[in-house]
Amino acid sequence: MSFFTFIIDYGAPPLLVLSPVLSYADQIMSIHRTKTSAGFSLDIPLIMLVASIFKIFYWFGSYYSAPLLIQAISMVGVQVILLKVALDNRPSPGIEHTPFIGQGSESGFVRPYGFWQWKSARPYWIFLTYFTLTLLVIHTLFTPLSRSSAYIELLGFSGLGVEAFLPIPQIISNQRSRSCKGFRPSVLISWLLGDAMKMSFFFFSGGTIPLAFRICGVFHTIRIGYVPEHYLAPLHLAVHSSEASSLPFKISLISFPSGTGHMITSLRQNEIDVAIGLTEGWVAGLVGKPQLEKGEKDGGYKLVGQWVETPLRWAIVTGYDRKDIQSVSDLKGGRVGVSRLGSGSHIMSFVLAQQQSWSSSSPLTPTILGPFPSLRDGVTGHNPEQPDAQANSLADFFMWEQFTTKPYFEPTTAFPKPPLKKIGEIYTPWPSWQIVASTRTFPSPESDSRLTQLFSLLDSGISTFQADSAKVVQQLGTGEFGCTYSESDAKEWLKDVRFVKGSTRGADKHMIEGVVNVLKTAGVVPEDISNDEAVNRIIGIHASQ
Repeated sequence: MSFFTFIIDYGAPPLLVLSPVLSYADQIMSIHRTKTSAGFSLDIPLIMLVASIFKIFYWFGSYYSAPLLIQAISMVGVQVILLKVALDNRPSPGIEHTPFIGQGSESGFVRPYGFWQWKSARPYWIFLTYFTLTLLVIHTLFTPLSRSSAYIELLGFSGLGVEAFLPIPQIISNQRSRSCKGFRPSVLISWLLGDAMKMSFFFFSGGTIPLAFRICGVFHTIRIGYVPEHYLAPLHLAVHSSEASSLPFKISLISFPSGTGHMITSLRQNEIDVAIGLTEGWVAGLVGKPQLEKGEKDGGYKLVGQWVETPLRWAIVTGYDRKDIQSVSDLKGGRVGVSRLGSGSHIMSFVLAQQQSWSSSSPLTPTILGPFPSLRDGVTGHNPEQPDAQANSLADFFMWEQFTTKPYFEPTTAFPKPPLKKIGEIYTPWPSWQIVASTRTFPSPESDSRLTQLFSLLDSGISTFQADSAKVVQQLGTGEFGCTYSESDAKEWLKDVRFVKGSTRGADKHMIEGVVNVLKTAGVVPEDISNDEAVNRIIGIHASQ
């Protein structure tokens, strides 16, 4: 969690809860002190009461962040007091205090039935009571409607939409009277500061902030996490295309050299919104034993799309000078270097043990080393900061993608003695790369139009990749995509890789069940979780059959 996010998470909620009092206390005291509400638009409490009541009922379908709910409730209380004080101190007849006074107004506009311009106070309270009771009846008696996603979203957007008109009546009132008398500047200042604070809370808080609140805050930037490898070349092509510039949101790419495990952490800490990573890492992160032991049903992300149809080729490597390790069989019961617990390099160690039929009495011991350079130095035992020190290996071997690792184990004329030695390889028993989306940013991924547009963009990137693979080989050689591969390695990789055909949207249920079954056998996923429950926890969008 970044320092800024920490400040937002712990500093903004108290201010949000207190903002109704801080915003309107001065206005209430001013009206009470001067004994007149002239110059103050009664439409302000109307707008805030209606918007806040909408937002309170919206919570029962969205269950958004508690500070926002408490703010809505406290806003109702403050606005009721403000309305009462303003009504008790209405100016004498002929002194305008609403923007649309009706007969005789410059605009000639007459509100139907004199709405919110009644002479007595009673109709104001009757309207608010009927309005609240209507929503309450719908919520309690018409549950098929009140529980539908369309109705819930309508409540959210209605509340935010009504509130968006908050300044307009006061502006009209002040413009018509050619005076700001009666309207406290503190209210305007609180509006500006409050909206800035709310936008920060909407986009940087770790709490659950629904789509309606985010959209009404500001246009969103979708942050995509990726591993800087050749498999992500179509992503770079997509993001830098003309199609990307026409989207109603911005895209920011964030590199994660240490892999899928790091992206899982960042998704849960609200640092990225979408990520493309290794299948086994995503699945283990959602239904692996550590996650299930927490008892949390929401793992912070769900699978929403597919990236490739082919497996990943992992090189199994050790230090070049490790004379005691000549084959995979020598690794039994050894120390495996992993970038992070839960990462692909960690999960594949279980798959390796299962494929080699190594018993649980001789388990591989994971050693957390970090990204590739640390893994490399961990098995060689060399410390770059102390090149003359005696080698002291921290792990016996590690596994990493074949072509990323190849320059470090293949002897060349320039480097006849590379630091690593390849002793084997292993393929994932499933398509290797999948797309996930944050459940905070995309609580309803199936119906989220932004994801639909993003999938279209990714499909376009894959099409561009396939249309001119020769150019992609050149770009991989220049490091344009954040990684560098020789022409021969890039061409060899292209022979085996196959990106998804048709659409990247949706995860394949049967494929995920196969991954879960293998990981159960490997001891990563507990045996007692059913495949149906696992699929429900993992998949956010199902692929079209």
